[in-house]
Amino acid sequence: MTNKQWILLVGASLFIAILAHAFFLYQWTQGVYMAGPNDGLSQMVPLRAMLYEQFTSGNFFYSFEFGLGGGTYTQLAYYYGINIFFFLITAVVFALESLSAIHAPDVLFWAQATVFISIIRLTLILMITTYVFRYMNMRLIPSFIGAIMYGVSAMYFRHVTFWEFFGDAFLWLPLLIFGVEKIIREKKPGWLIAATAISFFDNFYFAYINGFFTGLYIIARWLFPLNAKEIAKRIQIKYFSISVLLGFGIGSVGFIPAVWGFLQNVRPPYDAEIPILSSTSNILYDSAYVIVPAIFVLMLGLFFLYKKPQFRLFVVLSLFMLILHFIPWAASFFNGLSAPQQRFEYLATFTMGGAVAAGLPYLQKLKPKQVIQLGIWLAAVYALFYFADPTYEITSLASASFPILAALVLLLVYLQTKFGKLAWYGLLTVIVLSQLIIMNQYQFHKLYVDGGVHTTTKDYIVSDQYDSKEQQELMDRVLESDPSALSRVSWVTDSRNNTPIIQEFPGTSVYSSILNQHLLNFYYYDLEIDMKRESVSRYSGFGDRANLHSMWRGKYAMFEKGEEVNIPYGFEPYMDSENYIVYENTNVLPFVRTSDQIYSEAALENSHVLDREQAMLQGLVVKGSTSAAEDVPQNGNLIDQATVESVGGTYTDGRLLITEKEGGLDITIPEDAQDTDTEDYYVSFHLLNNVEDAPGFGLHVNEFQTSRKSRTSIYKTNVNDITIRIPKDETISIRLPKGDYTLTDLELYAEDYETLEQVHEESEDEQKPEITMDGNNITIENLQSDSHGYMAIPVPYEKGWQVEVNGEKRDIEQVNYAFLGTSIQPGDHTVEFTYMPPYFKTTLVVMAISLLVGVIWVRRA
Repeated sequence: MTNKQWILLVGASLFIAILAHAFFLYQWTQGVYMAGPNDGLSQMVPLRAMLYEQFTSGNFFYSFEFGLGGGTYTQLAYYYGINIFFFLITAVVFALESLSAIHAPDVLFWAQATVFISIIRLTLILMITTYVFRYMNMRLIPSFIGAIMYGVSAMYFRHVTFWEFFGDAFLWLPLLIFGVEKIIREKKPGWLIAATAISFFDNFYFAYINGFFTGLYIIARWLFPLNAKEIAKRIQIKYFSISVLLGFGIGSVGFIPAVWGFLQNVRPPYDAEIPILSSTSNILYDSAYVIVPAIFVLMLGLFFLYKKPQFRLFVVLSLFMLILHFIPWAASFFNGLSAPQQRFEYLATFTMGGAVAAGLPYLQKLKPKQVIQLGIWLAAVYALFYFADPTYEITSLASASFPILAALVLLLVYLQTKFGKLAWYGLLTVIVLSQLIIMNQYQFHKLYVDGGVHTTTKDYIVSDQYDSKEQQELMDRVLESDPSALSRVSWVTDSRNNTPIIQEFPGTSVYSSILNQHLLNFYYYDLEIDMKRESVSRYSGFGDRANLHSMWRGKYAMFEKGEEVNIPYGFEPYMDSENYIVYENTNVLPFVRTSDQIYSEAALENSHVLDREQAMLQGLVVKGSTSAAEDVPQNGNLIDQATVESVGGTYTDGRLLITEKEGGLDITIPEDAQDTDTEDYYVSFHLLNNVEDAPGFGLHVNEFQTSRKSRTSIYKTNVNDITIRIPKDETISIRLPKGDYTLTDLELYAEDYETLEQVHEESEDEQKPEITMDGNNITIENLQSDSHGYMAIPVPYEKGWQVEVNGEKRDIEQVNYAFLGTSIQPGDHTVEFTYMPPYFKTTLVVMAISLLVGVIWVRRA
């Protein structure tokens, strides 16, 4: 391509990218932004805001604001932790901020910026894809139109709107195909090495999808060679193998830690039956995933095109990918053999774009008779897909636009057979305009209306339901008054677990697809903490349990005035504003806790969660410890002293059958069985809805409210052992909606918080060490230790932490199930914890070696 062609390509790509976003650009002027109301606002926007602040502060590995703390290089690698395009956007935004061209970016900024970032990305996608098709000996304008079919597609806008980083997969796929073609045609491996390295580093999930497709593409290229001068397959295999190996080595510095993080996540396997076939959606009219362009449908009816090698290659791949659209097993395969998700459908838009680019020039050779035959074919296909789908109706001009635009394309194909170039350019224009019109319609119907994007407004983002100024100002006052290390605040708005990230305070909740397995096990199994909403990929609060708040330095809890229910024991009013009040934990424990009273996890394996809380207060529970304190805490189960009665139904042999609108169990504790010192009760039970396809349901225990997922939900945890803390009351009422349930293993325990009060009082008399927290480093100075034992800090244990005590390395220990700790000895004064992503140094060496070998090989190849 000449310099002039490059300039025209850049300008045309930017122009098309702007027109493709016309709907969202208009909405932007109305205060509505290109971000989904669920994951878009709950994850994409706040995670970009947090990581931007982290990266521009020089910290690329760890954040104490990510829930209770976590490695962002590993746990957020799926999102933006090692996202190359986001790195580039961060550099640009930081430059603009440094020049005072923009204010300091916050969540509102990132919501507003999404559409402009998407325009930049789409511009690059159109340029790269055009160049790749052009390299494959396709004409420039058809190549550009083929790129439009790929980039300006339903899946691109769906991805960017709901899961913004998904759009990056569109960038790297054509680069991989270009790398393959460079080897097949020229025996030059550099591009494949670079594209493979980028893919492996940038996102392991899309490296998997794109990698599989690239292998499929290579097989298709062998079956359908494009010219007679291609490199011998034996040599291709050698070059492919070495290139992928070197690319993997270069990208391993991101890929290996990311996959490690993924493998350490806790998520139940998808156990629902996956059908062999499913209609999924109408791919000609209203699919949310892929809408087949009319020009591609038209070309399928031109049988002479199948003799053209480029068209044959891409159309076979397209038909294969479109068939997979109707096979849920394929959606499961591309989602890592998990729940079927249609995220791979952009592969079909790429191959259809290639088919259009390859076949478009041959439309100039059509005869009027052939066009009439095409009209019959086109009408038959659109009619078939219309009448085969009883859910789709043409009720408006918008719903009729698909066949109308198809007919217009057909008309111009016919006219160009009569009038030549003028009609030909009119055809090209209509093809592009058709795609732009359909995609802007898609943005309105599928995203703005059906997807709820109309609720993603500036008014909502700055409201009390999301990023309230009043809430932030109150939080700032509270934290500014507290000089101690890592004082956490429990507060979420509108069920958004990433509220602490949104409002920039150290919180007790998070929402992310990949999380620390030790923390999740801590919530799910070790302590059975109810998060007031069952769902995978998140944790939140401590179930209003004072012992856990105190150990994790949950020092504050915010409530809306008038909604102060289930306030944990020991929390007292501290500060307030017009509409909100903050309570302070008067029993919060020190950042550093030391003890020589050590319990093993094995010794507590059969203990109730309240006994485990007591053990963590009286001493420390150390994973793998062979020694154990003599007395394992044991609280008495009061359930045999209580009266259990069914309400609104029957309860027999663990089966709770509720026949009224609401019912359950009432547990009444006789006065002579009640300890006057009791502050709270802990009630535990196993609960399962016996109707497999029943919807999710609410569970109320006195004033404590939580929700449980349907057994068919892909977001259920499969954790059905529940423990709920409630303030002391004569009657404990478990309430469920009408239904058939299994409710077994009912237990009841009392808590007087004598241990917590005692431990807190003792800690007040101790000399406090000096704590410094900076990025991925925690320094503890002037630690007073006069015995052999262990120490724990309220930072989650995860692989990657290292510790030095008085300058000497020691082993990291997993303390209190999910805390970070190490052994201590008399005379220890300085402890330094440092986090580095798992295998980072090793993969850095592998990257350097692979890069060196790759450069040498490319220069000699």
